[in-house]
Amino acid sequence: MKKIYMLFATAALLSGCASTATINRLETQNGQGVFHVVEQRRSQSPAGFGDLQVTLNLKTRNPGSVLIDTTGYGTEKYQLLIGVNGQTQRVTGAMKQEVGEYRGSMDPEAGNGTRYRFATTLRLPIGPHQVTFALPVDGVVLEHEVIVGQGANAIELKPVYRAKGNHRLLGFHGDRTFYGGVKTLIAAKQC
Repeated sequence: MKKIYMLFATAALLSGCASTATINRLETQNGQGVFHVVEQRRSQSPAGFGDLQVTLNLKTRNPGSVLIDTTGYGTEKYQLLIGVNGQTQRVTGAMKQEVGEYRGSMDPEAGNGTRYRFATTLRLPIGPHQVTFALPVDGVVLEHEVIVGQGANAIELKPVYRAKGNHRLLGFHGDRTFYGGVKTLIAAKQC
């Protein structure tokens, strides 16, 4: 039994180190020429290129909601990194303060917090691309193969929040909440 626990602990440690290394690699890369950011009002992509629209909506706790807060939640420091073949784009989300009821809710985004809407459009050559999405503040990395076709393409990312603690009065055991941060990202929709 101890061997199984050690195996899980080692796997968790290594996956955390891998995420940190990937985020550091993304933050230090400055490759050029793979893609460029397209304004929303531009015309169609030229032959041989496709536009990939990336969107992510998530919620974090408000800044200063805990006694010692060094995370960057609720501030412009909370950003999305997108990396494609050595080129990285840092996306700052549109922020909006939300107020809502928390107690007894099964919604992981219930309660007071800051809503982020990340959206950007990248112009890429047609074909498969290994794209890396990262939230450095939460230490979350998603590597996903995207096949870009001619014209408009889209990928929608969804957050999976961390589980609540054993707060029996606030919710059911195993519930998830934005308050603890994002645990992982999933590519919910690609078209």
